[in-house]
Amino acid sequence: MQSTATQRQIPVPGLGALVGPAGPSLFEALFPRATLAHKASGAVAFVVLTAILANARFYLPDNPVPITLQTAGVLATGAVMGWRWGLASVVAYYLVGLAGAPVFASQNGGWNYAAHGVTGGYLLGFILASAATGFLAQRGWNRGRSLWAVLIGGLLVYLPALIWLSVFDFGWPAPGQLFSGAMYPFIPGDLVKIVAVSAGAGALWRVADSRRANSNS
Repeated sequence: MQSTATQRQIPVPGLGALVGPAGPSLFEALFPRATLAHKASGAVAFVVLTAILANARFYLPDNPVPITLQTAGVLATGAVMGWRWGLASVVAYYLVGLAGAPVFASQNGGWNYAAHGVTGGYLLGFILASAATGFLAQRGWNRGRSLWAVLIGGLLVYLPALIWLSVFDFGWPAPGQLFSGAMYPFIPGDLVKIVAVSAGAGALWRVADSRRANSNS
C-alpha cells in the first residue's frame, strides 16, 4: 500500500493539462514583426471578410434564420487573430451592423434586426465564438488541434442564440421545437465550415512554422 506522501506525488489531470500557457496568435506567428497598426488592419480585414461571407446565404423552408458562410468568417477571425484581436474584430463587425451598415445576412441590418429579431442571439454568439476560438488557439489548441478549438467556438454560437429565443417571444420556433428549429438544421453546414476553417488554420500554422525554422537555420 502506497504511503500518503507517495500518493500526493501522483499528478491529477486538470485544466492545466488541457490549456497551456498563452502563446502568439496565428497572425503573430505568420508576421512576427507585425505592429499594432498591422494587427488592427488584420482585424478590419476580417470585418470585411465576414460581411462578404454573410451575403452567401439561403433560407430553409419556414425558418427565418438564414444559413450563411458568416460563421466561417467569425471562426476564422478567432483562429487567426487570437482572442483579443479576434474579439475586437467581431465586436467591431457587430457594432457596424448595429449602426445600419449592410454587413449582416439581412441587408436591412440595424438596431431592430440585431436587438429585436430572431437572429440577435446568433449575432451575440459570434462574439463568444470568436473569443473562445482565439483563446484556445493561443493556448495550445492549434496546428493539429485546431479542429477542437474551432469546433468548441462553433458550438458556442448556439448558447446565446438558444437563450435569446427562450427569453423573447418571436413566434418562432414553435413550443417544444427550440432545438429542432433553431439548432439542428444548421449543424451539418456548420460542421463543414468548422472543418474548412480548422484545415485552413492548420495549413497556415505549417507555413508559420516553416518560416521560423528557415529563419533559425
